[in-house]
Amino acid sequence: MRSTFVQTISRLAREDPKVMLVIGDTGFSVMEPFEAEFGPRFVNVGIAEQSFVTFAAGLAAAGMKPFAYNVVSFMTLRGAEQILLDVCYQENPVILVGVGGGFAYGAAGPTHHALQDIAMMRAFPNLDVYCPADPAEMEAVTFAAYRRQRPAYIRIGRSVDAPIHPGAVDVERAIPLTQGTDIAILACGTILREAVQVQKRLEERGCSVTLYSVPRVQPLDEDAVRFCAAGHRAVFTMEEHGMTGGLGSAVAELLMEQGQTPAVFQRYGVPDSFAMLTGSRTYQLDYFGLSPDKAAEDMWKRWKGTI
Repeated sequence: MRSTFVQTISRLAREDPKVMLVIGDTGFSVMEPFEAEFGPRFVNVGIAEQSFVTFAAGLAAAGMKPFAYNVVSFMTLRGAEQILLDVCYQENPVILVGVGGGFAYGAAGPTHHALQDIAMMRAFPNLDVYCPADPAEMEAVTFAAYRRQRPAYIRIGRSVDAPIHPGAVDVERAIPLTQGTDIAILACGTILREAVQVQKRLEERGCSVTLYSVPRVQPLDEDAVRFCAAGHRAVFTMEEHGMTGGLGSAVAELLMEQGQTPAVFQRYGVPDSFAMLTGSRTYQLDYFGLSPDKAAEDMWKRWKGTI
C-alpha cells in the first residue's frame, strides 16, 4: 500500500501544484520517486513529530494541500496535541498518513505497536479516519481524502499487500465481499485478509457469512451496520487494534444507541494489554486470538451458543 500511496499522490501532484508530501525521516526506498519528480514539494522534517504536524498544518493554512507521512505510533502519540489543535481545531486540511498500523512493526515491541491510534483519532473532532485494507482501497482512500478537503487520518500497514478487491472500490461506504444469512463480520484495515480466511473457514463448516470491509471508520457507514444487525443472528467486528475505541466500539455504540443489538455480538481485537513477547505480526495475531483459525473457531462457538 505504501507504493500505491506514492503512485496515487504523484498523480494528484501532477494535476495540482499545491499537493505536497511531508515525511518525518521515514519511507525510504518508496518516497524517492516523488522527491525526484517534485523537488521542493517534498520536505523531510526529520525526527520531530510535533514540529512535523505543525509544519504540515502551516502549509495547509497557507493554501497548500499537504500529505504528511510518518510512523503511526510516533505521529499519533507524540504529535497528538498538534493534531488536535493545529489540524483539527483550525480545520486545516492536512491528510495524515500513518504507516505501521497494528503489529506491522511486530518484532520492534510496544514502542512501535499501534493499538490505540484509531481510538485517539476517532475522538478528535473534524477528522475523517480511514483504514484501507489493500491497494485498491488505498488508492480510493487517497483520492477521497483529497477531494473532501478536510483533516483526515489514513492508517496503513507496512508490508507489500496483495490485492483483495478485483477492481476499483467506493470507500465512502462499507464494501461487501460476501453476503450470507447467519453471521456478519465487519473488518477494517490490514486484518481484512485474515477476515477473508475466517469467512472461508466458517463457510466450510456450513455457516453463511456476510463480510464487509470498512475502509472509513469515521464517519461510520451506519446503514451497513444496521443491515448486519437486522439480518444476522451474530455480528462480529475484527481489527488490528485495541479493543477500546476502535471499529468494534464504534459499531457497539451505534447498535446500543439505536436499540438494534443482535442476539450475539463480539469485538475481535487486542485486549487491554501490551504485547510483551517479541514476534512477527503473524505471531502477535495468533497470540491474541486473531489468527484465522482461532478467530473462526471462537466465532463458530459463539454463533452456536456454546460460549
